[in-house]
Amino acid sequence: MSTPAEVAAGFAAETQRLASETTELEMLVGSTQTEISRFRAREDQARTKIEDARLNPANYQREEIVRLADDLVTAVARRLTMEGQLSTLQSKRKLLERVRALLGRSRDELLAAVDAPHAPAAPPLDEKRILQAVVTWQEQERLRIARQVHDGPAQAMANVVLQSEISERLYDIDAQRSRQELAALRQMVNRTLQELRGFIFELRPMVLDDLGLVPTLRRYVQTLVDKHGAKVDFSSTGRDRRLPSEDEVAIFRVIQESLIERIQGASAKAAVLSLSWTEGTVEVDLTSDGGEAPSGSEQNSGVRRSERLALLGGEATEGRRPDGTHVLHLRMPIHASAQVAG
Repeated sequence: MSTPAEVAAGFAAETQRLASETTELEMLVGSTQTEISRFRAREDQARTKIEDARLNPANYQREEIVRLADDLVTAVARRLTMEGQLSTLQSKRKLLERVRALLGRSRDELLAAVDAPHAPAAPPLDEKRILQAVVTWQEQERLRIARQVHDGPAQAMANVVLQSEISERLYDIDAQRSRQELAALRQMVNRTLQELRGFIFELRPMVLDDLGLVPTLRRYVQTLVDKHGAKVDFSSTGRDRRLPSEDEVAIFRVIQESLIERIQGASAKAAVLSLSWTEGTVEVDLTSDGGEAPSGSEQNSGVRRSERLALLGGEATEGRRPDGTHVLHLRMPIHASAQVAG
C-alpha cells in the first residue's frame, strides 16, 4: 500500500504532466486562432468582391462570379470548422488547468492530513470520472453537430452549388433572371450562415469571451424563446462582474443545462430566471412550470450539475412549491480576481 508521501509525489508528477499538456494546448490554440484570422480575411475579401459584382455585374464574367461564390463558401466553412476546433481546445485547456489545481489542493490536503490524521476529510472529487465524462460529452456533441450539419447546412450548401449552376446557365440567356437567381443564392447563403452560427453558439458562445455572462444569457434565453416557443423572463440585479473565463463557462453551462432540463425534459412553457450579484457571490433562481424531469437528466451533458458546482465551490437547492412551481436555487462564489462589468 502506498504511503501518503508516495501518493503526494504521484500527485506532483501528474500535475507536472498536466502542465506540459496545457502548454501544448496553448500552442495549438495560438495556431488555430491565426488560421481563423486568415480565413476571416479571405471571407471578407470574397464578400467585398461579391458585393461589387452585385452592384456592377457588367464588370465581371460569369465564371468569375461563380468562383467568388465558391471562395466565400469555402472560406466560411473552413473558418467555422476552425472555430469549432478552437472551442474544443480551449475547453480542454481550461479543464486541464482546473484538474491540475484540484490535484495540487488534494496533495496539500493529503500532506496536511499526515500531520492531523484524525481530522475529518471531505470526500475528494473523482477527477478521472469527470475527465471521462467530458470526453464522452465531447463525442456526443460531435455526433449531434455532425447530424445537424448534415441535415441543415450540408444540404443547403448542395443547393447553393445547384443555384450557382442555374445562374451560370442563365447569365447569357436571361440576365434579369440570372440576377434574381443570384439574389436568391445570396439569401440562401445567409440563412446557412445563420444556422452554422447557431451551432457554434450552442457549442461555445463566442460572445461569452467578449461580453461576459449576463449578455450571453440574454442572447441564449432569446434563442430558447425562438426555438421552443417557451416564455422565459430573465433579469440580473446587482453589479455583474467579468469572472475568470473558466468560471464564466462553467456557470453558463450550469444555467444552460438547467433551462434545457426544464424546457425540454419537463415540458415547461414558462420560466423565470434571475441572477443576483453580491460582493462575494452570484446567486441564480430558476422557477418554472412543467412536470418532473426524466430520471438521470442531470447526466445528459456528461458532467453532472453537482460536479460542475463542486468545481466552482457552489451549491444548489431544488424543490417544488404547493402550487406546483418548480424552484431551483444556485449559489456560487465570486473569485477575488473578478472585475465589475461595464
